[in-house]
Amino acid sequence: MYQQFYAWYNEAGLNAASPDFKKYWFSLFVILVLLAGAISVAWWGWLVITGRKLIDKPVSRNEEVRRIAVFWGLVAATSLTLYFMASFFPNQDGVWHQTLVRDTALTPSHIVMFFWAFPLGITMTVGTYLYGRYRLPAVYGPEKGFPWSFFFLIAASITEMMQVAMNEWGHSLWITEEIFAAPFHWPFVTYGWLASGIFALWAETAGRLLQLEEQEAEKATVEASAA
Repeated sequence: MYQQFYAWYNEAGLNAASPDFKKYWFSLFVILVLLAGAISVAWWGWLVITGRKLIDKPVSRNEEVRRIAVFWGLVAATSLTLYFMASFFPNQDGVWHQTLVRDTALTPSHIVMFFWAFPLGITMTVGTYLYGRYRLPAVYGPEKGFPWSFFFLIAASITEMMQVAMNEWGHSLWITEEIFAAPFHWPFVTYGWLASGIFALWAETAGRLLQLEEQEAEKATVEASAA
């Protein structure tokens, strides 16, 4: 809605050299970059600082189940973030640039997509890992090593950000028209393959839930035998 009104209706986003562009869009670019950085550092720092105090403490069954539920919520939020950043945003971006030839890499569409939505993908994937690393030690504890599932997932978001630079280079010096099947769009497919690592997170923690249920059943059997 912001882009529709402040980039198209009042033509503030049609000329990167205009004062209105600096007012409505370059200022937004600065705000989003600073906000994304601040949110990431604050959240990651909080997860690490609080997590170090929890990792060596015993965890009850109910508490671990609660943490897995929170973890699943983070995975769901990450899934939604990655879907929007790789689906709705790129399609909207392609339509914008097919309609209006870009005169800067910081187009209204790019500012929100490349400097907010894409970094948010890294924020969510790394933050979800840090949550699991410190709060689910039975699954992602330090002695388990770095999981391939998170390696693929985090690599997906980082690959997407790196691809942005190649994409802009390609559109500036190779094919200016926004063709969806352009060769320098192909690496975006790799992002989709890597992001599939997110499905392993559900399986890994679901397996832990089954272990907890088995332990609870064994405990109940022992107590019944003792009685």
